[in-house]
Amino acid sequence: MRRAGLLVAFATMLGATSCAAKAPVAARSAEAPTLASWREARRKLAALSQVAQGEGARTMRLALSLREPLTGRTLEARGAVAIAPPDALRMILLGPGGTTALDLWVRGEAFRFAVPAIDLLKRGDKATPRAEMRGLPVEFLRWWLLRPASGRLLWHERDPAGDRFTLRDGAAVIELHAARSGVVSARRTTWSTEGTRARRIDEEIVEASRLGCGVVTYRQASTGLTVTVKCEGEETGRAPNPRAFVDPDAPAEDDSSGGGAS
Repeated sequence: MRRAGLLVAFATMLGATSCAAKAPVAARSAEAPTLASWREARRKLAALSQVAQGEGARTMRLALSLREPLTGRTLEARGAVAIAPPDALRMILLGPGGTTALDLWVRGEAFRFAVPAIDLLKRGDKATPRAEMRGLPVEFLRWWLLRPASGRLLWHERDPAGDRFTLRDGAAVIELHAARSGVVSARRTTWSTEGTRARRIDEEIVEASRLGCGVVTYRQASTGLTVTVKCEGEETGRAPNPRAFVDPDAPAEDDSSGGGAS
């Protein structure tokens, strides 16, 4: 089956160790920031964060197209993601046959990434070795879906199209460009913190029509993976069911006893 072959290729890709050439970094202005300009940069970043938070907890309907580089084939999937900024999400996508193509759960630093059709299941948290995270876009999805404008501000400059920010988010350095048109692009480079010499682990690039519900294209350098996600709708009037954010592997509560632990 074509879909089965694609899923196997996707599983193989998760173990890939190659890394594409680093994209060029935009030239920075030699002019040092002033206190006033730095405060303005932080204000703009906070405004972006507010836009990204949107209406708070919500559900987005998604259409996803995943092109894996080993065969050049594309996996189409549809589903939804429940979001509770800034630290919880649950994404479930279904393939053409109605089976679960991808199931991602994130709560704080913990995550669970599953592709049931090929019995792929990975769990982890902040202590998970970087080598085990290769090929998994978990950290990027956590950052982009829950807090895309977060991170410690390292640099800011204006250009004719908008604002360019350099942020640090843990072991990652993010180049974020917010155009006045609403278009947002970001490059997230993750570095190894082991040893005395910095080593690049991976690079992820996103281009989005806007923050929030829009069209997003994601590329991962270490695997060549390309994902396009189209938000087909957003429900903001009602928060997702809290059960959506419960660990899928947690023991089920026994409701038959008429009570439970408090």
